[in-house]
Amino acid sequence: MNPSNKLHIGIAGAGTAGLAAAIAFARLGHKVQIFEKHPSLAVLGAGLLIQPQGVAALNALGVGADFAMASVPVDHLLGKNQRGWTIVDVPYRQHQARAVSRSALAHLLLKEALAIGANIRFGADVSQVRVENNSGIACVNGEQLAFDLLVIADGAASTLPVQAGMSVSSTQYKWGALWGMFDVTDWRGERTLEQRYQTTRKMFGLMPTAQNGDKLTLSLFWSLRRDAYADWKASPLDLWKDELLTLWPESAPVVNQISSHEQLTFATYYHANPTRLANPPICILGDAAHAMSPQLGLGATLAVQDALALSSLVDEHGASSGALLYSKKRLRTVRAYQMLSRMLTPCFQADSGGLWRDLIFASGLYIPGVQQLMYRSVAEPIAKGNSADNNILVTNLKKPSSS
Repeated sequence: MNPSNKLHIGIAGAGTAGLAAAIAFARLGHKVQIFEKHPSLAVLGAGLLIQPQGVAALNALGVGADFAMASVPVDHLLGKNQRGWTIVDVPYRQHQARAVSRSALAHLLLKEALAIGANIRFGADVSQVRVENNSGIACVNGEQLAFDLLVIADGAASTLPVQAGMSVSSTQYKWGALWGMFDVTDWRGERTLEQRYQTTRKMFGLMPTAQNGDKLTLSLFWSLRRDAYADWKASPLDLWKDELLTLWPESAPVVNQISSHEQLTFATYYHANPTRLANPPICILGDAAHAMSPQLGLGATLAVQDALALSSLVDEHGASSGALLYSKKRLRTVRAYQMLSRMLTPCFQADSGGLWRDLIFASGLYIPGVQQLMYRSVAEPIAKGNSADNNILVTNLKKPSSS
């Protein structure tokens, strides 16, 4: 890249999307400044499933080796109901998924971002954004800072996209999930993300997340309505543990480790409503742009793909034109995933009996092509054209910069 074309990039948020964007832009020779409102890298959440296309995106970002060390393989996604019927069956035959703790992913991305020259300011709250004189203006702790490109990546509850005229306010789902992390030995499903369902009101999941010597770290997820969380915290813990073991007796090595409500944290989910992904020179990516329920396990995958797409297009076409092309290329894709996620959510988190879900999903697995459709919905791009675009973007990102 010609030094005269070097851009000053401001990024609000040091989550997966913000750090991935920082790496992508810094690797292309741009000057990158990250603003994180927390005083340190504050990572909430248990494990993340990174779909095969997300693994490829992390490789393209240049952190594939570190990610492989921090993550574990997931070869199968399997869900059964209380009757023992198989409801979800997605084997990763062609390309492998991997799981990682949110903390491990965040720290390896931060390490790489700093190593290639990005700067980060902790305790720096971006409270307002606007466009002024072809610059993106960020109000950071009361200070007005101007950037050639301003990237909003501060998460699902962000209010900044609305300020920049790129979305309407996000909506919060009625359902969330309890989560925690527990170490076990001799877990038979060491490469399987397993779930158990009872109607659409109960969903219990265990996902391999990290390997520590002979111990496997499992992420536990339990579906719960937001308005039921207070009652759960006030209720006897043993009653809830009995509920878990009744639904899934084999989970005892994990459930028996739970001795306090404080071992579990409650996560809430949002659905973002983007009208566009760029109002040059301001753009949005990651959950700030397309938050959705976690049914597809695609949040982190889409965030890294966003970063690759945005950085490559901006590097090639400039801040304004590149941001507009990014919005054009990505908006249809992320909306399609959001729609699919929203359609699936009532199948697993709703106030209904769920027999209709069990009959449709269980019988569907015997129909030729349905299992492959399930795989494609999470493990491959929705359209072939998107795959081609991603290959081009990866190639552009890997091009060495010229002086």
